[in-house]
Amino acid sequence: MNTRRVSKAGLTLGFGSMAEHALLFARTVLVARLLGPEYFGISVTFLLVVSAFALISDVGIEKYVIQSSEDDFERAMPTLATMLLLRGLVMGLAIVLLSGWIAGRFGQPEHAWFYALAGLIPVIEGFRNLDPLAQQRRMQFGAYVRMMLGGLVPGVVLAVVVAAITRDFIAVAAGCLLTSVVSVTLSHVLAARPYRLGLDGAAFRSVMVYGWPLLLNGVVIFFATQGDRIIIGALEGMSELAGYVSVAAITGGISLFFAKVTGNLFFPLMSEARGNMQHFAQRARHTGAIALLLMSATVFPLALLGAPLVMLLFGPEFRVPALLATFLAIQAAALMLRSWCATISLSLGGTSDILNASLLRIIGLGAAVYALSTGEGIVWVALCMSLGDAAATCFALFQVSRRVREITRTALTLGLALFLLSLLVIGLTFLFDPAEGWILAIMGAVAAALPGSVAALILSDELRAAIRTLPSRIPGLIYRKG
Repeated sequence: MNTRRVSKAGLTLGFGSMAEHALLFARTVLVARLLGPEYFGISVTFLLVVSAFALISDVGIEKYVIQSSEDDFERAMPTLATMLLLRGLVMGLAIVLLSGWIAGRFGQPEHAWFYALAGLIPVIEGFRNLDPLAQQRRMQFGAYVRMMLGGLVPGVVLAVVVAAITRDFIAVAAGCLLTSVVSVTLSHVLAARPYRLGLDGAAFRSVMVYGWPLLLNGVVIFFATQGDRIIIGALEGMSELAGYVSVAAITGGISLFFAKVTGNLFFPLMSEARGNMQHFAQRARHTGAIALLLMSATVFPLALLGAPLVMLLFGPEFRVPALLATFLAIQAAALMLRSWCATISLSLGGTSDILNASLLRIIGLGAAVYALSTGEGIVWVALCMSLGDAAATCFALFQVSRRVREITRTALTLGLALFLLSLLVIGLTFLFDPAEGWILAIMGAVAAALPGSVAALILSDELRAAIRTLPSRIPGLIYRKG
């Protein structure tokens, strides 16, 4: 593994993703404080509509850009651009046509116009130039980061300003629309290849063969990742949804950040090594250790710190049960580990693995619906969803170990770590209430972080060496980047 190349790319991508999630988190906190639980809950449903339609129409266009061979990639680019545009137009029309029904399901029939606005976003995104993403094939993330942040900064600023002036949920829609317009414009400005539309039959078939399991998986992920929020908003109301999302913004935000960084960084590396299974297994062990270290040092401590952090950041109106944070942290940890599995499967062309594992997550959603229908609260929803995610992750680990026998031991180690660390944080939450004081909460967080962090360092010699030399490499990487 070219450590210098990976470190430089990781620094660029890490900075970009950290800035992205910091901006999104700041928007969530500030808009929630300005709007209050009820209107914040309504603004969350707008984002749910956009993300839900994106998930159920995902045929892996962005992933194919990185995974395909050089010959297939050059031939497919115009076809990919056409598919992206058509997808956006169809999504936008579908959202507009269903806006009245969506508003009624969320108990907001008078706000159908608000949900119809969400249809503009996929239409705008359909005109995106894929070249900044394609540059990641060469481990060059600069254009992608500039495009992403260039659109997000003005969008977040506008959302907060509009929320402060109007105190209305329209703020989130205004910010999202501006983000899409600016980022799509920048995708053309920063592109090295011209934007071209076209349709090559062979390229289209190749994309669909690669992407059809991802399309089915997107439908499953829609229910598995957005289903809990949808049923809470529909059955419990906007205030309960606001409390649930405020915890998920912390636990899920951290896990999504690291899953995105490691996925984008390790996907080309694992794809590069797929011709040599011994080399592939070595990289899998190293990247798996990184995933374990990250989830141990960040997500599991939030099982203890989550509830007091929500009150500190969002305000006293957002007081939530400690167990809600614990179960959502376990769910977030399972997501991070499953992202490692997905990277391995995708690099080997095994898109069906992701679908197969995600099907188990639906079990958690079904149990959550039953819990709410029998009078249980949002803590039971979080418990059911975390169990579904944990089951999906265990199955994903089993699948990758069957694909590559050489990584079976690594997969078993990671699965055992997830199980034991989950039991640890549940036990600590029952032992004391983290909301009773910051000292107890911090001590519990340290106790939750240490075992997994030590196990990750034991698992990978390369990780230990990288951590020892990282302080001396960072100044040189920054200097060369400049």
